[in-house]
Amino acid sequence: MAIVFFEYMLQPRFWIAHDEHGYWLVPAKEGGWHERSPFVGHAINLIPLVDFDGIDLDLPDEEKTY
Repeated sequence: MAIVFFEYMLQPRFWIAHDEHGYWLVPAKEGGWHERSPFVGHAINLIPLVDFDGIDLDLPDEEKTY
């Protein structure tokens, strides 16, 4: 399963990622994938992320789609 990202917060900037292991809160910064934590909460009307704005989250190679 590919990782799907959604916009979540702009200040500070976070994204929500969904993969086969669940939902993650990911800081939108270089290497942010390694600082992710399980997302616990409720979010509605999430907008799929279409542009990483040049940020390299340092995803595992098999998951990189940008």
